[in-house]
Amino acid sequence: MKTTYRIDFAEELKKCVRCGECRASCPIFSESKREPDSPRGRLALVKLLQDGKIEASAELSEKLYGCLLCKTCAVNCPSGVITDEIVVGVRDYLEDVLDKNIVKRALLKGFLTRPALLQASFSLVKLYQKTGLNDVLTRSKLIDHLPETMSAGAKILPDVSKRPARGRIPEVVKPYGEKRFRVAYFLGCATNLIYPDVAVTGVDVLARHGCEVITPAIQCCGMPHLAYGDTDTMVQMAKNNMKVLLETQADAIVTDCSSCSATLAESYQKLFEPGTDEYNQAIELSSKVYDLSKFLMEKTGVQPGPNPVNVVVTYHDPCHLKRGQNVFKQPRELLKAIPGVEFREMKEADRCCGSAGSFSIMHHELSMKVLERKISNIITAKAEVVATSCPTCTMQLSYGMKCHGLSGQVVHPVQLLAKTYSKIKN
Repeated sequence: MKTTYRIDFAEELKKCVRCGECRASCPIFSESKREPDSPRGRLALVKLLQDGKIEASAELSEKLYGCLLCKTCAVNCPSGVITDEIVVGVRDYLEDVLDKNIVKRALLKGFLTRPALLQASFSLVKLYQKTGLNDVLTRSKLIDHLPETMSAGAKILPDVSKRPARGRIPEVVKPYGEKRFRVAYFLGCATNLIYPDVAVTGVDVLARHGCEVITPAIQCCGMPHLAYGDTDTMVQMAKNNMKVLLETQADAIVTDCSSCSATLAESYQKLFEPGTDEYNQAIELSSKVYDLSKFLMEKTGVQPGPNPVNVVVTYHDPCHLKRGQNVFKQPRELLKAIPGVEFREMKEADRCCGSAGSFSIMHHELSMKVLERKISNIITAKAEVVATSCPTCTMQLSYGMKCHGLSGQVVHPVQLLAKTYSKIKN
């Protein structure tokens, strides 16, 4: 199998000794208890495909798209099998050889490559929510009779009435005091359109810590394209984003989204041959990419304001942040540095919440089973606020808490830090 995503299937598949260790940690297998839903089972199917014993099919595609890509199996594999990357590579292959899904192609190649078009589409979502139609459908239970993906999306998507962050953040924000760093802020799609307050707050906090912040016009990072096998489109987006970001000559490229930082830091370099200009650019970009909490803790140091927050907080580790980038101490250190915060570690804080981008929509029932365990752990922690560093995790956790009648909020760590300063204008 040849794919745009650089992975040697034959060599990677040889590493699997079928010990089954991956089954113990896989959130999907924990719910289904079916071997084809385990990492080992998926690798067995890929091996059959690689050896020509089975053909590419919709059934095979369904099994491989049933993976959360949470990396839990990879970090727990005694043999070092990178199962999640194998799955990504095979999805890329299947995208080339199977019939194309028109809706998926329109989303990936149309909306997600054109920020203005994506923003325009959210205007329709705002209209849908503003008219009260969503409330009517929900209260009447008619929403449950919509096609599963439409019903799931309508239930999970929060209020998107706020003005996108792109129109609220100046292209260049000067530091409050002496300039210490020049930072390029990578504004991800979900943060921009769904949680714009996170970006507005993030940029302001960086400025308070001596950063000149540039928010350049970029495209989607490409994570959805990677997850859904459209690597060819992702290559073009990566080239554009690398050019734009590196031209800022920033000391660091910072983002509040764990999926964006993982994509920029790790995935781009796997799209290009070593030694090419693009590969060298990807390596240079990777050296500058920081999660927002990590940058504040390791580069600027956290300087809270005088106002205590006085709240009990727990933290959920996004998969792409902890297992993808080994960033888990810094968000906790940031939270503990905020005056008035009582931090409580929840059980299985790094277990996937079941969101995985659009997984919660495309595999809603299974996603909700995975989420149930996470919500149970949040309840046990008895925290008033859940902090996390991923917009889709925020969406999933907020929905789960709402379904359980919990009143607590889900926020980015930097939003709690911002409460210690005087009010930020939005």
